[in-house]
Amino acid sequence: MTTKSFWSQRAMLNIRSNKRLFLGCLLAGSVGASAYLFLIPKVYESQAILKNIDPDKQSTSIAAEMIRSPKTIEQSVKGMGLNVEYFVTKNFQTSECFDNKPVKISYNLKDESFSQQCFSLQHDGEKTYILEYEDQAGHQQKRGSYNEMLDLGSLAVTIEKTPYLNLLDDKDEVSFTIYSDRSLANKIAEQNLTCTIEDGGVIKLNSQSTNPAKAYRIASAVSKGYGNAGQKANESHSIANVQLINNQLDRVSQELDNAQRELSYFQSANNAYEMPQQAGAVLNTVSQLQIQKVEADMQIAALDNLSDYMRKNRNVNTISPEYGTITDIIYTETYLKLNDKVAERQQLLEQGADLSKVDKEISSLKEMLAESIRNTRKKLTIRQETLVAAIVSAKDRIQNLPQTEEKLQQLNRSIYLYTKLYDFLIQKRAEAMVEAPVLPPSSYILNEAKMPTSPIGPNPAKVWSLALLASLLFGALITAVKPLLKIKIRNRKDLQKFTDIPFIANIEAGGKKHDFSESFMTLCTKILMLGNKQSVQMITITSAKAGEGKTTIAQNLAMAMGRLGKKALLIDMNPINPSLKNTLGNEEESSFAQVIEDNKNLHQAVQITNYENVDLLSAGYLAHGVNTLLINDKTGNILADMKTLYDYVIFDTPETSNYMDAVPLMKMSDLNMFVVKANSATFDQLEYASQMKKDFQVENLFMIINGMTDTMNHSGMQTSGKVKQIRRREQAEAEIRLMPRIMKKAALWFY
Repeated sequence: MTTKSFWSQRAMLNIRSNKRLFLGCLLAGSVGASAYLFLIPKVYESQAILKNIDPDKQSTSIAAEMIRSPKTIEQSVKGMGLNVEYFVTKNFQTSECFDNKPVKISYNLKDESFSQQCFSLQHDGEKTYILEYEDQAGHQQKRGSYNEMLDLGSLAVTIEKTPYLNLLDDKDEVSFTIYSDRSLANKIAEQNLTCTIEDGGVIKLNSQSTNPAKAYRIASAVSKGYGNAGQKANESHSIANVQLINNQLDRVSQELDNAQRELSYFQSANNAYEMPQQAGAVLNTVSQLQIQKVEADMQIAALDNLSDYMRKNRNVNTISPEYGTITDIIYTETYLKLNDKVAERQQLLEQGADLSKVDKEISSLKEMLAESIRNTRKKLTIRQETLVAAIVSAKDRIQNLPQTEEKLQQLNRSIYLYTKLYDFLIQKRAEAMVEAPVLPPSSYILNEAKMPTSPIGPNPAKVWSLALLASLLFGALITAVKPLLKIKIRNRKDLQKFTDIPFIANIEAGGKKHDFSESFMTLCTKILMLGNKQSVQMITITSAKAGEGKTTIAQNLAMAMGRLGKKALLIDMNPINPSLKNTLGNEEESSFAQVIEDNKNLHQAVQITNYENVDLLSAGYLAHGVNTLLINDKTGNILADMKTLYDYVIFDTPETSNYMDAVPLMKMSDLNMFVVKANSATFDQLEYASQMKKDFQVENLFMIINGMTDTMNHSGMQTSGKVKQIRRREQAEAEIRLMPRIMKKAALWFY
């Protein structure tokens, strides 16, 4: 029989014999499933579906990460009252309150250490309460009054009662948790929000919560908040350009005022109100050059701003048109082509056409645009340097004028310059504000979030299925697997199931003397029958471990042979524990070792026992074990002499914990009997015997079951109802010790 069939058969046998324990596991699983469904809060989910303008998978993935980013969440849910979570524990069930809060919390969080701090609120009268919490110093308990601020050091909190508080019982527990803006955003990102990406740039935003209203509001707020954030990002470059012009205006306006005041003071002090025509021409030239330089400076700054925008917003295809007013014709044409291609792409996207060609063209135009910006900046830089050199040259000409005229020229030049610059900037600001576009958002909402009407979990069907499956597996484990690890061989039926070694005899024990003697007479008969087919004189009796009864069987087999008129020699081959010598022998020191090693006569070494036709020969002192005798050259001749003098030579060997002590003798014997004790020997012992037979080709090996009681029938089952009940109870208690504490009482009830 294979090991696989052994396990399967034994498993079914143990399951059938432990029906009530098995049913107890099923009952415990059902109770556990019911408790789980009762105690675990229901989870609700609200879903919003967004469409990314750019359907590219990488771009959509970036958009999904931005949606779940703490920054986006923080901006979206700010002001929604989610910073405080309220909970009510009623009948061992804890549920989150959202709209029906029992109290209203106002707070001033001074230290982030109190963020995510859980507080337990106990109603202590109409006007007072007790607040309990844990901090670094340990358990804290503070008494406060409703509608009055309670200072906790790092946190100041004011608690107001609501009408829902009156609906609670005295045993109901109220608790709340306070979050900072950032910790709330991190919690929502980790526990409440998930994003899944589908083809075509579709993003599914799912919000889960134990409160349906909370799940809906988070999904709605974050989906809309991300769209607003995208719109703001697209418009940020226009705002930055207007802000740049405003900063320039403030500076120029201040400089103009200073120059006018200085000119007025200089003219009054020096009576200088006119200047030569030549000086005026030079001043006009310098002024024009200064205006041109300032314009070049602004264009360079605008191009730098545009480059920075394009670097930070790589997925945005459109560019604000006001930049075309401050660059050359090449850039303007590229810009217009780019916007035309973006419009064409949007039409193809709505039609569901292939976008690969137009995407390549847009990418090429964007590269041309970037290159045009770089070239334009180089030109402007060269022009800037040229203007600086021209201004320096003009200033050198002015230095030749008289000092007073030179100063007057400088002052008038500054006023003229700042006036021109001021007018120029005013015009540019007006153009930027008028022409600032409203750019399309990077994504839009396909389906808005809806209020969930039914929970998504826990699923009762799944919970019950898993509970029943776990109960079945656990029941099978404790009723089948555990007993298999320590299986006890009970009868011949077990031997035939679990080993292919043939069975030879049951040895009754613990009953009437007649039954015991009859068992050995039956064994003798079977040996005699084997002798009719083949020569059987040398018999070796062994076992896997001590205490199986092999010595008792060897002794009683020899005595049974003697009563049948057969002369038997019983040889004790266990020098460590010579039990046969102690029960049948005398004080004489003759031994098998002396016959082999000291050339002592066999007749002199053999001890005559008090039993008819039974002689005894002990092993004697063995310095190197039993094998030292068997490998001696004289051993074969001595064994031949024994066969001549005796009808049967019976060897009682040491247990076969070590193969080498018993196997050589078993290979020399005509019959080998392996003893297992009923209700004591394990499957491992059977495997041990089978492996020994296989490894060393031990022939003529038979199994003997020792210790069969009079309370067992032929199959080994107890016939006494009381004994059967005791055995079943003992087995059940051993298996119940493996069960969790919560299941022990239920299982014991079945027994």
